[in-house]
Amino acid sequence: MANDYTILVADDEKVVREGCTRILTPEGYMVVTAANGREALDKLAAQPVNVILCDLKMPVMGALEVLEESGSRYPHIPVIIITGHGTVESAVECMKKGAYDFVTKPFRADHLVLIVRRALEKQDLERRAQQLQEERARNLYDLATEQSRLRAIVNCMADGVLVTNRDLEVVLCNPALMRLMELSPPPAQPAPLEGFLNDDTLVEALCNPLARASTETAFISQELQRGQTHLRALSALVYGPDREVLGTVTVLHDITSLKEIDVMKSNFVHQVSHELRAPLSAIKQQHTVILEGLAGELTEKQQELLSRSQARMQGLLDMINDLLDVSKIESGHAIQEQVPLRLDEILKETAVLMNEKAAEQGITLQLELEPELPMIQADPRSMEEVLTNLLSNAINYSPDGGTVTVSALSHGEYLEVRVSDTGIGIAQEEIPRIFDKFYRVKHPDTRKVVGSGLGLSIVKGILEAHRGSVEVESEPGVGTTFRVLLPTISPSSPET
Repeated sequence: MANDYTILVADDEKVVREGCTRILTPEGYMVVTAANGREALDKLAAQPVNVILCDLKMPVMGALEVLEESGSRYPHIPVIIITGHGTVESAVECMKKGAYDFVTKPFRADHLVLIVRRALEKQDLERRAQQLQEERARNLYDLATEQSRLRAIVNCMADGVLVTNRDLEVVLCNPALMRLMELSPPPAQPAPLEGFLNDDTLVEALCNPLARASTETAFISQELQRGQTHLRALSALVYGPDREVLGTVTVLHDITSLKEIDVMKSNFVHQVSHELRAPLSAIKQQHTVILEGLAGELTEKQQELLSRSQARMQGLLDMINDLLDVSKIESGHAIQEQVPLRLDEILKETAVLMNEKAAEQGITLQLELEPELPMIQADPRSMEEVLTNLLSNAINYSPDGGTVTVSALSHGEYLEVRVSDTGIGIAQEEIPRIFDKFYRVKHPDTRKVVGSGLGLSIVKGILEAHRGSVEVESEPGVGTTFRVLLPTISPSSPET
């Protein structure tokens, strides 16, 4: 607004000072006057001024002295020289020394207002330019600080970090990567990946997701070996704000100690497999032959005893298989391949397979699916195992004549699967422990159920590996509901 501006008029002629006041005040400007240059400088020091109108020739101090003083102390204030026709050359000389413009006596009101307005506009533009420059400097400083902070964090990480652009040129690598991969840093960045990383498998793994980035999202997880060091590399695409691919980022983690443990575990599982599963399978086959009457007729009591032992042997075989599954999950080998998957087909197939078991116990198995369920990124075999474990538990812990309901519905970014039963339920204090390995709910009605207590641990491990979750709600004597959430693949986004 005009009344936010103050104009200082310095002239030894009273009529000029009053004339300027009469012209500028109606325009909304505040006018301050001075009879000479020294008085003008005193008023400059006492209050803020936006524009100076200064007579070229004045007693005590003229425009040249005022211009020199104000130019050093108040460089942001435009100075307009007031001069007569005979001293125009002197006024031009003042402009060369920093004056903004000059006006000759006698001056027109509109001309004076126009010059003052242009001087104020110039001042505003300079102020805004200064603000933009300061803001840019702050932004550059903040950016440099943030880059320095991020680089310090990345360089201090124990895991190796490798970042490339979309042309597979290395733009960032930390010291841990150099150490883990036994590499020397490139002479300059960006540097071609092939000339920097002497591992064709990892280079190919990074090329594949870039090649098919327009159609699908790829998360590449693989293991590398550098001498005696075992590494796990997790690579993903980096997207810009417009969903364009900017490059890749790979994190390498040293899993040598885990591999050593895994070898010991594998040796144990191998021993269990040969020393327990093979004999049990042979005994079970022999019992089957006897139970079918191929070795002679059995009494009713013999049939009952052999059936019980057969069930116990099957339980031991199931426990061995569960141990194998847990071992695979903990070693990271359980999920072979995550692909775009429609879960409704697996739900239907699993329900058909479990329907016979449910019918044997007089349990009604219901399937409720929303039409057009969204796709998920998952391993089909792992999803089958999750659903089989949950349905098997629901059937085993439901009384004869109960109901087990499997439902699936979409929640936008997540697909929800519910497995509900009308069984014995779980006490609230036991719910936090049901996903622990080998833990089984203590209840008189559960003694007859054969199991290893590993099923729910396997379910949780698989779902967490798929970036999903499982929750449980239960009320003793009423029933239990397991709620599984899995991230969906958005049809409009390349990311899962």
